[in-house]
Amino acid sequence: MQTEAIITTLLAAATFLKRPLQDVAGQPLKDAYEAAKHYLRRKFGQDSEAAKALELATGKPESLIRKALLAEESVSVDLENDPEVARLIERLAALVPESTGIACQSVRVGGQGNRVLVAGRDIIQTHKHIQRNAITPDDRHLSIEQRKKISAAIAGLAARLSGEDGKPNFAAAHRMLQRRYNVASYLLILREKYGDALGFLRQRCAINRARLRSRNPAAYQNDFFRSIHARREKLGWDRPQLLVFAFEKLGLNKPIASLKELGPIQLKSLSEFMQRQAANSKG
Repeated sequence: MQTEAIITTLLAAATFLKRPLQDVAGQPLKDAYEAAKHYLRRKFGQDSEAAKALELATGKPESLIRKALLAEESVSVDLENDPEVARLIERLAALVPESTGIACQSVRVGGQGNRVLVAGRDIIQTHKHIQRNAITPDDRHLSIEQRKKISAAIAGLAARLSGEDGKPNFAAAHRMLQRRYNVASYLLILREKYGDALGFLRQRCAINRARLRSRNPAAYQNDFFRSIHARREKLGWDRPQLLVFAFEKLGLNKPIASLKELGPIQLKSLSEFMQRQAANSKG
């Protein structure tokens, strides 16, 4: 089964399930959808880029950009040759109502070479046709290592943009990059723009840091830990030097053995002191 058919069927089911259900047929479809999604998530890896793309695409199944991103991230896992994926998607396709506007009824794909046999309500033999308007990064775009760092920064920003439910808003973080660099995906950012993109994400993280304090206090403090230690490393300090600096600058009553002894306000102040110290060292 082709990756395009797999993704199209999954997103057709996601589209239908977002509508108010008026008959009992909805529960079998929901069960089949959740089973297929669970298997794909496990196949991709829980914290992988493909798993994140899966959540984005199924969260807004009408988005062609998200569908393209999922297709791109799925390439490395070879969905087409997985019999369990085929079984789950065929079961799902049989349950998706025609009212979705996407022909997904009991689809089975087989064949050799460039000929494909599609068995649904009708049997059609046709030539394989592949339309590639998906994302196709090349050597001009971010390297694999650069993608990893950008992806980590996106995750950090998404956490800061979370709603009241506390779930990271990856869609908003991706939109910021898409608009800034006029691309369909961060994968298409030019390699020479890597430093600018990373700096942009870090700046947005800093701007939205305050939102973490009430929604995720632990993440709020960890964010300061990361920025403080990053500047410590740039200054060439070891940890004892940092702790002495904190004791002196914060006017503490006694020396500390760990930054974890500091509260959020003290960490914020220390981060600002470290920023000034790093700026002065450059001068």
